[in-house]
Amino acid sequence: MPQDSPFRKSIVELGLSTKRALILGIGGGGDIVQGIPLARLFRQLGVEDIGMGGVNCQWWTPNGNPLADEWGTAVMGPTLYNLDDLKPVDRVQPQLALIDSDSRVDKRRPCEAILADQLPGDYVCVGGLTAGVVGLRDSLQQFVKDKGIELVVGVDIGSDTFTDGKEAAPAKTAMVDFSVMSALIQLDVPTLYGVSGYGCDGEMQLEELDERVGRVMKAGGYIGSYGITQEDIALMERACDTYGDPVEPMSYKAARGEFGFHNVWTHGPHGTVVKVTPLAASMLFFDARTLAEANSRGILALQETRSLSEIENTYRHTLNQLPESRMKKVMRFFD
Repeated sequence: MPQDSPFRKSIVELGLSTKRALILGIGGGGDIVQGIPLARLFRQLGVEDIGMGGVNCQWWTPNGNPLADEWGTAVMGPTLYNLDDLKPVDRVQPQLALIDSDSRVDKRRPCEAILADQLPGDYVCVGGLTAGVVGLRDSLQQFVKDKGIELVVGVDIGSDTFTDGKEAAPAKTAMVDFSVMSALIQLDVPTLYGVSGYGCDGEMQLEELDERVGRVMKAGGYIGSYGITQEDIALMERACDTYGDPVEPMSYKAARGEFGFHNVWTHGPHGTVVKVTPLAASMLFFDARTLAEANSRGILALQETRSLSEIENTYRHTLNQLPESRMKKVMRFFD
């Protein structure tokens, strides 16, 4: 493509011109599972060094299991742990650590550690939000510079990154996604956002999601899509069998034709009904900054936060929504 082309490069074109890339699950939990098809695509396109990782947000029960306790009820809120408590790691930056399958917070392992030996990348990392978006941004920026990373892609499932605070039912878990996106759009290298499992997190009605995505497309932020392959399905299913997240399987299940209404075990003990469509089997890619500017005052508002509490307060006052990190405190109040 000529250097003066008026068109944004597609994900394939970017992969062909990139030697080092970083793929981050932006919402915590099992979001890095959605990076498996992209990492495999990058490898096929000749990307030589691929990092995969996530953020310090896990939906742990007291015994360390993801998402469900001994009574079979859903965990109401995540744990945003401190990277100081994650060991053993290689602390490459104040808010970024390289990890492996042995990395733990006490006896609990984050998803990225549980799947470290299955992810098709060259290394696995976890970023931290305890020093706010500024802390994560600065650590990522220095890591990108030191490693010579040319492209960063934040991956996600569902819809919550597209929320603007005006939905009929408020999003339940958008704060962490917004925070990581806020850091990514400030990096000095191209940054993309990739979403698969379209609408399958139950955070937004499909009609609302379509309208929000349309805003970003009209602003020129859409750069194409990539469909989950049969081998991707097998690898993602294996990962989800290893790490039991209720939402992450919806994308590969869509690729197997499991359409229609499903109950995903989130947002409470009774779950959430979602509609799975053929679109859920593809990952849609957007320019990260265009997405934020066209659709999300929440992402933009968090850019200069310097602590987790500042992230929480800014998110609360900007969108008038409860941060998911404070949900446990609210539930304990009513217990």
